[in-house]
Formats: sequence, C-alpha cells, structure tokens
Amino acid sequence: MASKTIALVGANGLVGKSFANSFLDQGLDLRILARVESTESAVLKELTSRGASVRGISYEDESSLIKALQGVDVLVSTVSAAGLTTQLVLIKAANIAGVKLFFPSEYGNVYDHPSNEISPYLQLKKTIVNSAKELGLPYAGRCVGRRECKTHMDNYTFDANSWIANVLKSVSIEQLQNKHLRIQGDSASANEIVKLWKRNTTKLEVVYHPTTELDERLSADKNDILAIILREWASGRGEIGGKDNGLYPSWKPDTVESVL
Repeated sequence: MASKTIALVGANGLVGKSFANSFLDQGLDLRILARVESTESAVLKELTSRGASVRGISYEDESSLIKALQGVDVLVSTVSAAGLTTQLVLIKAANIAGVKLFFPSEYGNVYDHPSNEISPYLQLKKTIVNSAKELGLPYAGRCVGRRECKTHMDNYTFDANSWIANVLKSVSIEQLQNKHLRIQGDSASANEIVKLWKRNTTKLEVVYHPTTELDERLSADKNDILAIILREWASGRGEIGGKDNGLYPSWKPDTVESVL
C-alpha cells in the first residue's frame, strides 16, 4: 500500500502531540500545520527532530492553507473546543487542495439524539461535518464511546491516537471515507465498576443522583458538556459497540477490571 501523507493541526496541544508521535511511530509522512508564530515551539522542534515537517499557516490567509495542504492525503484536526470554528476554513482549503480524507476534532459519541440539539457546542460539531459533506470532502468521525468514565485512574489513557495511526498505515483511505468509526474496548456501567471496585481494599464512597439533575443543569447552561455526556450514558446511548475495531485486528484494549 502506498505511503500516506498526513497533515495534523493542533500538534502543540497535549492531544495533538500524542497523535503526532503515534503517526511518527508508524513511519507515516507527517506534515504539521501551525500558526506562523507557533512554528518554533519546543513541542514542534521535538517532533521535527523525529522526522515531521512543519508548515506555517494563517487562518486568515486561505492561500497559505491551500499551499500547506497540497499533496496531503489525510487531514487530522486535534484543535481544542476554542478552535473548532477554524476547521470550517480548513475544510474549504482542504477540498481545494485535493485532500482525500478529513478527521474533525471529535472523539466521543455521535450525539444524534434530538435531545442534544439543545447544545450550541454540539450543533457546531454537526455544522463542521455538514460543511465537509456539502463541499464533497470525505470525512471520518472518531467515536470512542464512554472512554474512562471519569474515574481518573493514574497512567491510563485511551489510545485513540495509536488506533488511528495504525489504521491509516494499513487501511485504504476509501474504506474510511464518510463514516463515523465506532471504536470500543471493554465496557462497564458505573454500577458494574462499583461492584468490581469492591474487590479492592480501598473503600469507595458511592453517591447516586437523579437524572433530573442533568436536565436542570442543561436548562441553566446549554453548553454543559459533562451533563450531556452523563445523560447519554444514563440513557444507554453511550454504548456505541465496536463495529470498526476490526480495522486494527491486533488492537488489544485493557479490560475495565485490569485498570481498576
């Protein structure tokens, strides 16, 4: 399979840096796009020492974006919530430059239930995907379900970055286009986690809250993302299945019990 050129946006952040290192670990041709004033950061110098190239861009200069994206096969965005709207400019430039696949900055559920239309934040994410669809730019969403369930266990991170890197190395772009990739390792409800935890010597204090609290929180703040996520879990919609796990057959995620 021909080698792919990957363009990454957001590499100066923690998530972006982890993606960059995973791409380099797989020997992918990595091109990092960063604002001109950020191209000399310590993070990017470290990544260039590993083989990445860096292109300075301006989101106010479409020509700089098009030039930076020429010859790129896949554009991966890891921008923060504050930078989501910059993806609208990137999508237009990527389409003109001939990019074959766009990964927007999203890692959770699809959130397609009508009740989630209350959130301007989630509506913006839908707008970004719809913009790619309207322009004809193939996209791929990353859906990883409930992730670590906010248990904050030390030395435990979801390895979406290594999963994507392995898939981009071994799977054709055509197999990934215009899909929400549903990736899921082991899964357990909060109550099941409590039962597993009881095997440990450390006592766990359990507090239950009614789901009506979540509706109240969302009435007060439509962008209360944690409340939206918790409501998804409580409804069972956080269980996404792992229909696309097979794209990376050797992936062996840890079990819930093993990380408690």
